[in-house]
Amino acid sequence: MQEIKILAILSLVYFVSFSFITLINILIKNNHIIRTLNLKSKFNSQNTLFYGFILALIGTLSSLYLSEIKDLEPCKYCWFERVFLFPLVLIFFVSWVKKNNFGIIISIPFIISGILLTLYHYWIQLFPPDETCDVISCSSPYIWELGFISIPLMAFFNFFGLLLILINYKLIGEK
Repeated sequence: MQEIKILAILSLVYFVSFSFITLINILIKNNHIIRTLNLKSKFNSQNTLFYGFILALIGTLSSLYLSEIKDLEPCKYCWFERVFLFPLVLIFFVSWVKKNNFGIIISIPFIISGILLTLYHYWIQLFPPDETCDVISCSSPYIWELGFISIPLMAFFNFFGLLLILINYKLIGEK
């Protein structure tokens, strides 16, 4: 299960680094990072939709890899998290291809709902209730890498990363 550990570490590194960049962009206007991003990537709506598509696709493929290849059967909350993640791939992709910014706005309820659900799911893993969800227990993690990273936390990193992409677009994107 070495690949799962790598996936957990990469999701943590992405989450920490992108959170740090976003925090700098919020606190220091017209900083070096903003100037570099604007010069190199032209952080416009099209690129935002493309970055969102790539991150949602990585999350979707990772989720399917864990359930279909590693045979980790998803619990009830994992299924609900997928309900919020999987459509984002299509929303971002179709909006990107059609050059329509509406995908940015329509993705926000999916992202916020996914963040709230993954936080709740992670919470019940940290503090298990007396009753269990279904056949698959939502409170017992299959994965517990580095002493705290589980599947719901990796899903949270993915949803929060999507939110950070939208926040950075708002901060440094097209004016």
